[in-house]
Amino acid sequence: MSAYEALDSGSGVAEFLKYPKETVAASLPLRRDDGRITMLKAWRCRYSDLLGPTKGGIRFHQAVNADEVQTLAFWMTMKCALAGLPFGGGKGGVQVDTSQLSRTEKERLARLYVSQFENVIGPRRDIPAPDVATGAAEMAWMMDEYSRLQGRLMPATFTGKPIALGGLVGRTEATGEGAFMIFEYFARQLNLTKDDTLAVQGFGNAARFFALAATDAGYRITAISDSSGMISHEEGLDIKAICNVKDKGGSVADTDQKNVQKAVGQDILKHPATVFVPAALGGVVNAGNAKNIPCKVIFEIANGPVKPEADAILESQDIHVIPDILANAGGVIASYIEWTGNLRGEQHDRDQVSYILRDHLIGAAKRTSEMVSDAKGDIRKAVYMAAIKRLSQSYSVLYEI
Repeated sequence: MSAYEALDSGSGVAEFLKYPKETVAASLPLRRDDGRITMLKAWRCRYSDLLGPTKGGIRFHQAVNADEVQTLAFWMTMKCALAGLPFGGGKGGVQVDTSQLSRTEKERLARLYVSQFENVIGPRRDIPAPDVATGAAEMAWMMDEYSRLQGRLMPATFTGKPIALGGLVGRTEATGEGAFMIFEYFARQLNLTKDDTLAVQGFGNAARFFALAATDAGYRITAISDSSGMISHEEGLDIKAICNVKDKGGSVADTDQKNVQKAVGQDILKHPATVFVPAALGGVVNAGNAKNIPCKVIFEIANGPVKPEADAILESQDIHVIPDILANAGGVIASYIEWTGNLRGEQHDRDQVSYILRDHLIGAAKRTSEMVSDAKGDIRKAVYMAAIKRLSQSYSVLYEI
């Protein structure tokens, strides 16, 4: 709400956005390979369609709940508005531990989700994408199931699909490479140089491609962690070697690099680096540890890695935060490119994808920069002010007399 008040637009959009437009809950009867039925809780939220059909991922995770889904859908609303996309925000999830499912059970679950939420989703209403524990395979099964139910091929209903089924070249790399585009922009704003170091928490797709882009540009990543532990090297880690280990099923801690130091994963929060890059799960920076994180900048690739109560602590220590809805917006922009191509029956090449991605991201960064002064230097407030400004314009046309 503070971002809305700082904007002082006079619009009623803040009241309008207090609650999601639609949240549907369901119980999914998943038939297991041994014939048993397991009941799973599932949700789909369409938070706002002020700017267009809702857009957002579907996550399969044991911690998924209604509050999380609605919060993520709200963030997607802001992210799409900030990025200048014709989308509202949506999100979906199933409360399930996918490590306990076979591949055939995951396929049944993906198809079951679509059959349950068929009336919620659609290419002009709500367009899902991959998220935690879902990927191209799940989107292929979901698209196939939705097309079967509709009686015709409907590729534009889902994004993040395999390329052979209308997916996008460069979609896998988009979030990480887009994050580095934003990082470079704000590195100039914050006077960072190639002598400054980075510590990266998490090494999924987004972190991998961000790290590769950063080291190719000459930055040193001195620490990386994943669920297995942390490795560090003051002269910089060999990111390509880490990628090779991960591709073979290993973990960050399995990387064999001379003089590398190993520690538990949580030690990444204590590693001295100019920039801390949380790229794993949310809530890792909180009121209990914010004052002890030895960095000058936090660059949020994960969704919600800094808890709200930590923001004031970080600000008091002059630590700048580049927020998630800007830093990780490359994924939803890639989804937009895939969606428009599916609707038109067109395909984009890698250069076209990179051009559109950069155009939207730098546009979002510039809109944020325009608000930083009014936000008194608070970049998080500035991104929300920029997003709310666009939402207010749509709201005023539709609802204000």
